[in-house]
Amino acid sequence: MTRQPRPALFVSALLGLALVAGTAAAGEGHGTDLFAGYSFAQIQDINRNGANLALGFDFVGPLSGFVDTSFHWGSQEGVSLSDLTLMAGPGLRFGKRGGTVFFVRALAGLLQDKGTISVFDVDISESSKRFGLLAGGGVDFRVATKLAVRLQGDYLWNDVEEGKASGFRASAGVVYRFGSAQ
Repeated sequence: MTRQPRPALFVSALLGLALVAGTAAAGEGHGTDLFAGYSFAQIQDINRNGANLALGFDFVGPLSGFVDTSFHWGSQEGVSLSDLTLMAGPGLRFGKRGGTVFFVRALAGLLQDKGTISVFDVDISESSKRFGLLAGGGVDFRVATKLAVRLQGDYLWNDVEEGKASGFRASAGVVYRFGSAQ
């Protein structure tokens, strides 16, 4: 029996993180930051390794915008699998600019899956593009004036003809903070 993820539990954890981080909210902008790092995803119970690239920028106070892309690959029963996500949306960032920053976000956008099987020297591929939602959060720990280390977790929701292709994604990497840190 396959264990199904519990989105309600995940959303509750994100709200808890937002409440804890809210006590540290400084009301100031956080500027623009660029994240790049390793990403692990488990989609349809298939483990995939990959990379994650994201841009965060200010709107008003803790309200921020995020643009996120990731690419993962893995295999199951001789089929090479890959997925590409291109997402954007709002989020909240809390903490002191230039210090430790907590964030939560809800993004929407494009998800592309591709499955390839090789028969002798011939590759046979099938791909699909569809709408997806990505919700999650994380924390940036300052390591230098303009550099931080990020740990984040997200849940990806999307539907396919055969049912759901949802799963979790965890990423870790480096954040470069543009502008001057206060």
